Amino acid sequence: MEQSPKGQYGYGRVAFKTYLKEIHQEIESGYTLIHIYDKRKDKLGITYSQFAKYVGKYITGGGVRKSSTEHTVQVDPMTSAEAKSFSYVPQPVTPKKGLNDPTPLTDDELF
Repeated sequence: MEQSPKGQYGYGRVAFKTYLKEIHQEIESGYTLIHIYDKRKDKLGITYSQFAKYVGKYITGGGVRKSSTEHTVQVDPMTSAEAKSFSYVPQPVTPKKGLNDPTPLTDDELF
């Protein structure tokens, strides 16, 4: 299929659906979306972002799944006693000269 001409609404979606089973199998096999897209971008005639939207809509059911190699790390929350043992000590803040200060910097302060 040739690249869809501008203004031909829907041709990219039709081209995507033509390869739907193949794309689904490649996703299940573990290929990255960018690899799958690069392989067919001339045939699809759509941008990568649109390709990813179609994958979310027609294959993964609403969103692109994260790779199975990505894991979330959970940190043990502090008990309330541990949290109370930390105390906030405010530190004085001195503005740097020259940011909002109208007095000009001396040559020694510049270099």
